[in-house]
Amino acid sequence: MITLLIILYVVLVLVLFKVLHLKPSASLIASLIVLGVLMIGGVVIAWMQSAPITERLVTNQYVIQLVPYVKGQVTKLYAEANQPMKQGDVLLQIDPQPYQFSVDGYEAQLKAAKANVDQAKAAVANAQANVTKAQAAAALAKTQEQIALNVQQQNAAAISKLTVAQATQQREEADAAVVQAQAAAVQAAAAVVVAQSAVPGVEAQLGDARFNLSQCRVVAPADGYVVNWQVQVGSMVTPIIAAAFGTFVDTSSIQVLALFPQNYLNNVRPGDDVEMVLDPYPGRLFTGKVDTIIPASGGGQLAPSKEIALSAQSTGAWAVKIVFDDPAVARKLSIGSGGSAAIYTRVGKPTHIISKVTMRMKKWLLFVMPSVQS
Repeated sequence: MITLLIILYVVLVLVLFKVLHLKPSASLIASLIVLGVLMIGGVVIAWMQSAPITERLVTNQYVIQLVPYVKGQVTKLYAEANQPMKQGDVLLQIDPQPYQFSVDGYEAQLKAAKANVDQAKAAVANAQANVTKAQAAAALAKTQEQIALNVQQQNAAAISKLTVAQATQQREEADAAVVQAQAAAVQAAAAVVVAQSAVPGVEAQLGDARFNLSQCRVVAPADGYVVNWQVQVGSMVTPIIAAAFGTFVDTSSIQVLALFPQNYLNNVRPGDDVEMVLDPYPGRLFTGKVDTIIPASGGGQLAPSKEIALSAQSTGAWAVKIVFDDPAVARKLSIGSGGSAAIYTRVGKPTHIISKVTMRMKKWLLFVMPSVQS
């Protein structure tokens, strides 16, 4: 479109001076210059504000460093580098024996702790029976004492004072036995509480041991594939970030970031249509929507420092996040693909044709050129 306008402008100048034979004058030349600026520059400004285009585009996917939760020796590999996998597929197996030993040990401890609870509960039942027995004996002793006292009151010669004293002593001993049995029952109940309190701690330790055992099977965190595979059978893996055994590329979603000059984004809004040409796919045109304009630039970021911050430097560009219209197509694209993008805003639609033609030229020129400059 710009080329066409330039051609029309040149034709107009040739007609004026070669066909109509107008004499050059300062006013005529000035008028033609102003006309050229308005004719070409105005269209360019309207075009960039209505359908901005950029070649600073890259496809992005989340990348996960594969680090095991537990350490151990690799006994089996299930995954191969760069082969598609589904979320939950097993990547590798870590020797589970040390963790199985821990599970077995805590299961034995839990069994013993529960047995202690049962034993303590049985002791409570026995103590309650002793309380009941002691209370019955105390009631009998009290009855015998009361009989002796009644007989003494009716006929002092019928019973000796020694017998009455013995009955009173037996009643007091029975009362003391009741108190002792009740104290034993309280102690037995406290022993149950102590035994029961030990069970949750062992259960928590057993749960942790079982979790560690389950982590011996390292699975894919999402749909994707492994790159930078660093292990073989017999390798030792450890839960340290710096010792990742591979890198996992998440293909469940892909997004595009395109950098545009800030002044080109005045009319861009979320939901605007986007066309994309990606360098690895010549001849193909991808479509999407504007998701978000990221109103920030890394050039303005200042690191904490005890010194006065230096002046920040910015490229004057903002990133626009773009999502593909067809998620299935997006998942098949390569991470880190470069290319070009054009955004079609809701204003200046007649100028959209310039970007549309440009994008279609770019997709075919990729067969012979690695990158096309606008």
